[in-house]
Amino acid sequence: GERQGHHGIVFNKTFGQHILKNPLVINAIIEKSGLQSTDVILEIGPGTGNLTEKLLQRAKKVIAMEIDPRMVQELHKRFMCGPYGSKLQIIEGNCLKNDLPFFNVCVANVPYAISS
Repeated sequence: GERQGHHGIVFNKTFGQHILKNPLVINAIIEKSGLQSTDVILEIGPGTGNLTEKLLQRAKKVIAMEIDPRMVQELHKRFMCGPYGSKLQIIEGNCLKNDLPFFNVCVANVPYAISS
């Protein structure tokens, strides 16, 4: 089953997708993560990039790993030609099956099914 969501993208329940839109939740995640300007962040499941944008404002680099090719396309459209494009690396793939690049902080908004 699928459902219509943010940016007109139909979410795929197979991936357990839910888009983080609440700015209070996003800000709480950023505040509690204690990020430094020198951090290289691995963000798992960036979706449309609402949290990614805040991470890019704080960190040296963000590596966004996304399994859904439609979300990857959305991330490219949203960030790669903008002021944070040089700080963002987008990897299309499954974080449970891919080799991970170097990072020192992991921030994730993952489906509940894989959160343990």
